[in-house]
Amino acid sequence: MPGTKVDSKQRITVRNLRIREDTAKYLRNLDPNSAYYDPITRSMRDNPNPQVPVEESEFDGENFVRFTGDTTKHAGAQLFAWEAHGKGVDVHLLAEPTKLELLQKGIREKEGTIQIKYKNRRSI
Repeated sequence: MPGTKVDSKQRITVRNLRIREDTAKYLRNLDPNSAYYDPITRSMRDNPNPQVPVEESEFDGENFVRFTGDTTKHAGAQLFAWEAHGKGVDVHLLAEPTKLELLQKGIREKEGTIQIKYKNRRSI
């Protein structure tokens, strides 16, 4: 990188450093049957204290963050793209996200109209 001095004797790695005032993940629950802590990646995927409610706990594990927000929507879109590709539709989630979104919307609308027609036939 321009403007930086690099000395081969001083190699500093800044990967996965934590603030030293924070409690380390492996100290949150010292029970040997608690969630597994991987010291190489410094990750604890499961909740170390599952008996504590989510609102009160400070750390719920990396998997808790993994399944929040738009993650589930993205996974559903990826699954839809794979299924559509398997049926012969040329669509890719990363290359054509707008095309995929419009295709999903159209199919949802068609499914809705089919369900309404089916309910109307059953009620007759």
